[in-house]
Amino acid sequence: MKKFRKLTIALLAICVFAISVTACGPQKTATQVEAEAVAAIREQNIASIQDYTEREFAAILTQVSYENYAAYKDQGQVLISRTFDNDFGARWKAFVDAHGQCTQAVVDLTMRHHDEYTSRIIMTGEDGAQMALTITYDETSTPVKTTIADYSDDTNQTLGQKFASAGANTIIGIATVFAVLILLSLIIYCFKFVNIAAAPPARKEGAPAAPEAQVPAKAPAAKAAPVNAPAQDPMSDPALIAVIAAAIAAAEDKPVEGFVVRSIKRIKTNKWR
Repeated sequence: MKKFRKLTIALLAICVFAISVTACGPQKTATQVEAEAVAAIREQNIASIQDYTEREFAAILTQVSYENYAAYKDQGQVLISRTFDNDFGARWKAFVDAHGQCTQAVVDLTMRHHDEYTSRIIMTGEDGAQMALTITYDETSTPVKTTIADYSDDTNQTLGQKFASAGANTIIGIATVFAVLILLSLIIYCFKFVNIAAAPPARKEGAPAAPEAQVPAKAPAAKAAPVNAPAQDPMSDPALIAVIAAAIAAAEDKPVEGFVVRSIKRIKTNKWR
């Protein structure tokens, strides 16, 4: 009994702790709650619009011929509004004229963009070609206009068709690159003519030539010394006399004071005497 009472108290403590942790958790603001509510409403609108497009428009495209629909309009019957009915009928007629009666209509995409909803129907004609019919709804989920365009589904193409499409795209890309390169080459080539046009005009034959700028005359060069000018007298160089006297004294092993240099003459043997 005591064990049961302890277990009950422990469970109550755990429950109280869990409730307190939950209560202390982050609370959503009013803006966040409103944003989540708006997002939920829009998701619900998208689902309802897609269902409405499948039931009302995709079904009528395959279950009723365009001629019957045109007769229905001529009787004054209105599906949504006269403006919308005329727009929807014009798109339907364009498809029938190009590909025959619609044999299949499938809603493949419904989305919201700004303040509008769009739902796209893929229509398949008697010749197997496909077109995309897009129906636009306003904020109140009322259809207001339609558009139609060619549609290509790669999943239905064979491997050969995919290779052919890829090859065509490759050729177009390479051709574009070469066209741009050729254009750049032509632009660079034209620069030569721009330089010619910017050059000064050539002098016509017989026209007086423009006066040439006078070149200043060079200063006369200094006269060179005559080749056979007399050499300087060695006796006039005291340093040379002192060197020769010292050399003689060293050769004779006598003091320099015992010699007197009276003359210096050069002989052909390149020796001094």
